[in-house]
This record gives sequence, structure tokens and C-alpha cells, in this order.
Amino acid sequence: MPDGEYLLDKVHIKTDTREYSTAELRPFVRQNPNTRMFGLVRTQLRLYSLSGRDTTRWVNRVINRQLRRMGEPPVIFDSTLVYNTDVQFSRLFVNRGYINVDVQSEVVSKKKKKVEVTYNITANEPYRIREYDTNIADTVIHDELFGHDGSPRRITNEPASLRNPLVHAGMLFDRSILDSERDRITRLLRNRGYYAFSKDFITYDADSSLNVANAIDLTLRLHLYPELLPSGFFAEMPHRKYYVDKVFIYTDYDPLRVATVGEDYMMRNSITRGKYTIYSPGKTPSIRPGTLIAHNFLTPGRAYSQSREETTYSAFAGLPALNNIQLRVEEVYRNDSSFLNCHILTMHTRKQSVSFSIEGTNSAGDFGVASAVGYTHRNLFRGSELFNIRLRGAYERISNDLFQNYLLDLGVETSLRFPQFMFPFLSNSFKRRMRASTEFSFGYNFQTRPEYDRVLLSGGLRYLWQSRTIGEARHQVNLIDINYIRVPRISVEFENQLPQDAIFLFGYTNQFIVGTGYIYSHSTFNPFQKQRNAHSLRASAELAGNTLMAISKLFNLPKDTAGVYELFGVPYAQYVKGDVDYSRTIFLDRHNSIAWRVGVGVAYPYGNGAKTQIPFEKRYYSGGANSVRGWGVRSLGPGSYVVNDSSTFYNQAGDIKLDLNLEFRTKFVWKSELAAYIDAGNIWTVKDNFNWQAGGQFQLNSFYKEIAVSYGLGLRLDFNFFLIRFDTGFKAYDPGREGIDRWAIRHFNFRNNFAWHIAVGYPF
Repeated sequence: MPDGEYLLDKVHIKTDTREYSTAELRPFVRQNPNTRMFGLVRTQLRLYSLSGRDTTRWVNRVINRQLRRMGEPPVIFDSTLVYNTDVQFSRLFVNRGYINVDVQSEVVSKKKKKVEVTYNITANEPYRIREYDTNIADTVIHDELFGHDGSPRRITNEPASLRNPLVHAGMLFDRSILDSERDRITRLLRNRGYYAFSKDFITYDADSSLNVANAIDLTLRLHLYPELLPSGFFAEMPHRKYYVDKVFIYTDYDPLRVATVGEDYMMRNSITRGKYTIYSPGKTPSIRPGTLIAHNFLTPGRAYSQSREETTYSAFAGLPALNNIQLRVEEVYRNDSSFLNCHILTMHTRKQSVSFSIEGTNSAGDFGVASAVGYTHRNLFRGSELFNIRLRGAYERISNDLFQNYLLDLGVETSLRFPQFMFPFLSNSFKRRMRASTEFSFGYNFQTRPEYDRVLLSGGLRYLWQSRTIGEARHQVNLIDINYIRVPRISVEFENQLPQDAIFLFGYTNQFIVGTGYIYSHSTFNPFQKQRNAHSLRASAELAGNTLMAISKLFNLPKDTAGVYELFGVPYAQYVKGDVDYSRTIFLDRHNSIAWRVGVGVAYPYGNGAKTQIPFEKRYYSGGANSVRGWGVRSLGPGSYVVNDSSTFYNQAGDIKLDLNLEFRTKFVWKSELAAYIDAGNIWTVKDNFNWQAGGQFQLNSFYKEIAVSYGLGLRLDFNFFLIRFDTGFKAYDPGREGIDRWAIRHFNFRNNFAWHIAVGYPF
């Protein structure tokens, strides 16, 4: 550090009010110290300090430049920024009602030319609103906002956030809430037709000249509209209410070729449907008029609504065939009434595309190669239907024999998604309230190994939707999900290795899986606001075999030798399955965060499935990059099951799953971050499969002793649009061992207690 300058080492914030936490006040500090990895070590500063000053050799220049780019320069203490922070804190507390706040900063010098800054905030007694009143000069707007009894007037389907006033007597004199109330009233009126209304027409009168200490009488005033008269003078007039008159939709709009949507564009081909006019450069619009009209919510004849304008934007943006839209509004006056003509300009994306990929694979040391080719059509039937088909092939060497022992996997996946509900009995109003799609899917997969050949046919019909106004919650209903597994060949040696009482479990016999399911997901994560606390919830339920069981009993279908009903000579599964997964991320500061996750899953066979097991594809496994990272994928559990030389992947699957994860994430250097974590969890079986999964059954009085624990460190490379993750895991407690040996942390070694993973995206 140069003479006379100091390194800003630490910043402390102390306040006598519980209204605001330190984390909420931290963003108002104008100068923060260098980033500390895990809150302890200034790694980026040390990396920056490694850069030298030798510029005589180009190698040194390049190295120094890279070190400084990846590092972080020292934060030199600046007293003016301390003063600015004092001002920021004072303004913040005054705006929140603490008008007599006292902010004092304290600077303490330390050894090695470092300083610590402490901000002491004494909030004192806040001001509160004693009486609150409204003064609305426009009587029509007054009646829009209030009923005869003075209570807020509500309209059906209005967002809950706009219904109730935010300001009331007794609350803090919080100017941010007063401003939010102006925004609320403005949006409420714009949703009710007052297109030209703005928050500038709303002001407050505050009277603090009272005999009561720290009290304010507040009056909200809503002013009239200053209209320009032909004489050139302004006159205060009631606010105009606007109605949608006509809607013009322009397809294949190109802003580079057409500067305006005037007569030149309108002279082209057009279709009129009532008060809707659709213009297109070709003879017919590229998207059917019915689809375009169905996604417009600015209905002719209805009062203008800002919310419906925003919904129109999002509805058109959700169509796969469109790349971008613009919405222009034109004011029209007729017979002392105010109208709006709406011009919707749609720009189309590429209709068709082809993709190709090639990849290398490594499954437990068996190397292979896979490739895929895909085709996408985004407007198959001129209704913005999304069609996808993907062909994939994979070859994997097994053991050391390149041509004799190998895995060959060939498959095709196809789907067709319609941008609407395709289901009877649903009202049109419900369909328009939801952003929905209907998807049909089909898949075929053929797999051949030395042990067996296997064919999987799958198909389904699913509905996906979310509210157009509240887009954080998403719903998916798999109305029908069909899987048919056929095993045309299986070697006698391999079949003899499988537990005969559960061969149905592993999918090595012909079987049907016909089910329905529901998935609910809710997330507050915003990719554009990555440093905001967020949480996510995912819950799902699945039922299989109920319809087939009813058909079997109704028509008295035959059973096999094990007493299991068959469909077309093939047994089918019957079970119920449910999963709940909740995660939360809390930001401690701009470079450090804590994330945790709790996940629980239970599957239970009954009816036709009670005589067998849950199908292998539907069972749970533990270990891997998104579970307990001290174990490899599918290598943990079930319960206290002891892994031996004869154990294979089908031994380590279960019907109950528990995942508990805690992770500390911190900024490292450049685009990288580090993570330290603790994982816990396991899987269990519902039945006592003693012959081949000894110790795997869930027991209420002992399951907690079988929760595996691991810890580890991870490196993540964040490129904004995707994240690559390298995680390591070390076993701390292994329920697959006996007695004190379960505490694997006591006898650490890389061979038996270590696992590493490569993945894309965060684990939760």
C-alpha cells in the first residue's frame, strides 16, 4: 500500500432497530472490502497481488494482465464514500419514517495499513400516520375506487395485490409505501380503462403541526386532467376512459423493410374478422387468424386494461412460431368518446431447423460414442404447433472385447405440442386465463447387449399450463403415460443371476406400465436477478394400473401363474408414487450464499403390483451428482445393505428416498465459484427383500441410523447461460458398514471413500 493510503479491511453495521437486518442494509454501503472466499480468505486480492510490474518481456506482460483480470484490485479506503454511505442510511431511514435518525460512522486504524469502518445507526422513535383521508376531485374515479360505504370497490379477476389499500392510520410514515400506493392506484385505474392516467396525478398532503409527538395527518389527493383547449389555455377536466375500438395484427412484419405500418403495409393482403383485421405479405397469413385472435386479450368493445396489454405481449411471445412482437396504440376520439386502435406487429422466427450432435460416453470405464440428429418445425399446421423428432444411436464397448461384447442403443423420440388446451368441457374463459399447451409424444428404443435384447415403446398425452398473471407456479398433468417393455431375448446365464422372486422388477420381462400423473412446480428464481433470495418447490403424484385393474375385473381377464392380471398376455404394474422436493437459496452478500434442499419420495405397489415390485424405471436410487455426492450414481443403499462383489445396479434401488443437502457457495476467481457442502440421505424398500436386498427395508425405529452422510468441495464455472460443475465427495458415515466402521471419516482413503462428478447446472 502506498504511503498515506489504507486497505479497507472490514465494514460493520450496527442499528438499534429490528426493522431491518444487516443483510438488508448492506447494499446501501458505498464501499465494501475485497471479496472473502467463504467469508475468510481474500483469494482474488491475493491473486491480483501476484501480478508483477516487470513489463520488459511480453511473457511477463501477458501473465500479469491475466492475473489482474482474474483477480480483484485492493479496495483503498475512501472517506468520501463513508460520508456518502452516512447520507444513504439517513435517507433510507427518513424515507421509512425514522425522521430523527442519527447515523455516526467510526473509522479505526489497524496494523499493516488496514482500517475498519463501523456504521452506528440510532433510529429513534419513528413518525406514524395518525389520520388518513382521500380527496379525489374526479367523482367518476372516486366511484371507480370506492363503494357507497367507503370500502374499496373490487372487480372480479383483478390481482389480489391491487385490491386493498397499502396506506392506513397507525402505520409508519414510510414514503416507499406511499409511493407504492400511488403505483397501485395508477395500475388499478389503467386496468379499468384510464389509459392516459399516470402516478403524477396523485400527491400527498402531510401535516405534522400537531400537538401529538411523532404523528402525521395524511391526505391523498387525486387531481383532475389538465386538458388543452382550442383557445390555448388548460382546463381541469375529468379523466377520460378509453375503450378498445379495432385491433390490427400484422404477420411477418420486417422492421428493416417497412418503416411504418401505414398505407403501404395495409394495401397488402388482409382478412377481416369483426373488428379484427389481419395483414400479411402473402395471400394467407403464415399463422391461422383464429390462433392470432385467440392470443389477443385487447378485446374490441371492452375498456382498455394495462394487464390485458401485458398478457397479450406474453401470449404472443409464447408462440414458438414468433420471434418478437411490438404493440402500438393509437388514440381515436369519436362523439365525445375515447377509443384505442391497437396495432400488433409480429415478427416470425425460422420455421424449420435441423440439429446434429455427437458425444463420447464413459459408463464405469466402458467407453462409447453416441450421435443424434433432430428436426424441429415450429408451425406445422399454421397454428404455431411445435413438432420435434430426434433420432439417436449409441455404441458402447463392454469389457475389453471391442466387437463381441458391446451395447448398441437405437431410438427415436417425437412430440407434437399445441399452444392451447385440447380438452372438452373446459370453458373458454378458463382457457384464456391460462397459458397452456397440449403435448402428444411417442418413443421407440431398441437396446441389445450380450445378456439380452430389449424394446421399449412409450407414448403419452400431457397438459402443461400456468396462470397468465402469476407465472411462478406451473402445472403438468400426464393424462395418460404408456410404457410397453418387451424382452425378445435374454441369456440363461444372465437370467439365473437375477433374483427370481423379483425379476419383474428389473424390466427383463414383458410388461405394461399405464398411468396418470400430476406435477406442481413453483420457483421464485430469476435469472436476471441472481443475487436475490429464491426458493423452489416441486411436488408430483403418479398412479398406475388403476384403469387396467378396473377393466381386468370388469371383463374377468386371465391371470398368469403368479396370480397377476395380464393385458394381451402381458402383466401390468399397479402402484402409487409421490415426491416432494423443496430448496432455498439465501444470499449473505453479493459473493456468498447458502443453499439447502429437502427431498422425499415414496412409491408403494398394491393390487396387481403387490405380487411383484415397483418397475425398475420407477424406483429410486441414491448417490451421484445431484444426491449424496460421497457415492457414485446408483451405489448407495438401500438402507444398511452391504455391497459385495456380486452386487449390481438392480440390488441398489428402492421404494423410499430421502435427500438432505446443505451447500455454501462463494465467489472464487474470474467466472468460477467454490462450494463446500454436506449431503445426507439414502433409499429404502417397502418390502423385506431379504434374499437380495438384506437390510434394505424401511423401519421407523432404525431408519435414522441408516442415513448416509458425506462432505465435499466443488468448483463451478458460470458462463451465465450455463454452468459446469465439478464436485468431489468424501464419505463421512456409511450405513453399508458394520459398527464403528460406519464412521468412514475415521479411516479416510481415496480408493473406498471418494467420488467425483461432472454435471451441468446447480444440484438444487
